[in-house]
Amino acid sequence: MSPWQATSIIARREIRSRVFSRPFLVGLAATVLLIFAVFGLGRLLGDDDPTRIGLVGDQPQSAVEALEAIAELDDTEVETSRFDDRSAAEEAILNGDIDGAIVDDTIVMKEVDSSVVALVTPAWQQADLVTGLADAGLDDRAIQGAFASAEPLAIVELEPQDDREARNAVAFASVILLFISIQVAGAYIMMGVFEEKSTRVVELVLSSIKARYLLAGKVLGIGLLGLIQVVALAGSALGAAALFGSSALPAISATLIIAGLVWFILGYLLYGAVFAAGASLAPRQEDAQSTLAPVSVVLMLSYFGAVFTAAEPDSLAARIVSWLPITAPFAMPGRIASGDALWWEVVGAMVLTALTALAVLLLAERIYVRSIIHTDRKLGWREAWSLSS
Repeated sequence: MSPWQATSIIARREIRSRVFSRPFLVGLAATVLLIFAVFGLGRLLGDDDPTRIGLVGDQPQSAVEALEAIAELDDTEVETSRFDDRSAAEEAILNGDIDGAIVDDTIVMKEVDSSVVALVTPAWQQADLVTGLADAGLDDRAIQGAFASAEPLAIVELEPQDDREARNAVAFASVILLFISIQVAGAYIMMGVFEEKSTRVVELVLSSIKARYLLAGKVLGIGLLGLIQVVALAGSALGAAALFGSSALPAISATLIIAGLVWFILGYLLYGAVFAAGASLAPRQEDAQSTLAPVSVVLMLSYFGAVFTAAEPDSLAARIVSWLPITAPFAMPGRIASGDALWWEVVGAMVLTALTALAVLLLAERIYVRSIIHTDRKLGWREAWSLSS
């Protein structure tokens, strides 16, 4: 067989044996349901607070009554309060005491809130229309004309929103998603190598293909499996955000999704081959876990470093961790989501991480080829490096 034929056979075997396995399907389904539950719970908890509207000057009582009626039909709660002048109402808005205020024929808000606009506008339109009809005594044709002439209230933003909060939420979520995906893929590689070695199946496989092709096929197959998982989880998050009307949805772009997939591939190649090499050193699962303990510690520290800097993606610490190859797969997607990463930073970090991943793959391949056939005892990293292939 050619190298590609040998590699593709192993890759297809890895995909078939795991993608239809009960643990994988159950775990993926449970994670998807958890994502929808989190978004649904957030929507449920976020709707508890009443909508607070300030009234400045002599606002029509019919409009207030219409506002309460519309809120009742919409199954929401609304609270109104009176203010003597516009400055007092604006101060209350900026302090967070009210969500918006009606000043003459204008809605004043800190930032545009579509729920407030949808609640207030028809109430004041209805009040204006009722007043006009009562004064004029119009017939049906004139009433239709009055409906057509009704215009929505103008909107003035005191502090327009730049969707920063939504982008930071997406950045934090991307860090968690990539870490879980890379860790799960690494665990699949470790279990696959250990199962083959402990049952001595690897000896039969190596009688037909070279060890480096076995490693390449395993990394490729489980990598594609992890990519499927990432796409499924990201798609579930997008679907849940659209279904429950999450404020983070506008911050998710095609560029961010593509960048996340690229960074998953780089992170997986960087850590996945190391997991395979570490598992090949041990004849028992307990030994494999102890051998890979330093790798797991580095992986966890990289994750925590990305999480702690995700809150301030424009800080010096965030820039540093987004350039380090071991932390870049987790940190850089967050900076891309927040909009703080320049294009040359993204490209530079990708190139540096790709070169590091290539070097790690070559080193891991040397250790894997020299240690996979040894099943009698646990080997050390240095001892495996010095063995003949």
